[in-house]
Amino acid sequence: MTIVVRVNPLQTDKGFTLIEALIALAIFSIGILAVTSLLVSSNLQSRKSAEITEASAIAFNRMEELMLIPFDHSDLSSASNPHNSASGKYLVQWNAIESDLNSDTINDAKTIELSVRWNRINSGASNQRQVRLFFIKHNQ
Repeated sequence: MTIVVRVNPLQTDKGFTLIEALIALAIFSIGILAVTSLLVSSNLQSRKSAEITEASAIAFNRMEELMLIPFDHSDLSSASNPHNSASGKYLVQWNAIESDLNSDTINDAKTIELSVRWNRINSGASNQRQVRLFFIKHNQ
């Protein structure tokens, strides 16, 4: 026994309906928005990381410079605190505090607090960031 089904050529589906196309476009648009949001977020995090890396490099370079200068250099004078310098958008500031490590009434070390500050691009003063270092320089 053979079953023959006759289909009217005018009633066959030959493509997508308008509703199906709109639903597919809406789903695709939501996916594209999610990917775009992810790209923007990763770009911002990358910029933050680059700023922190650059500020850290500036701080460590300045620390090395301060460790190489003589103990009685003017850049290590506690009377001139705070000491300031600039490097692009970064403000480098340090304080030198004289210390007597062995209680012999002679200041034989300096504790140096060094900070590098900057404002994030396109943000107000409330978005100020900083990197801080503390180190001790001994009189040799």
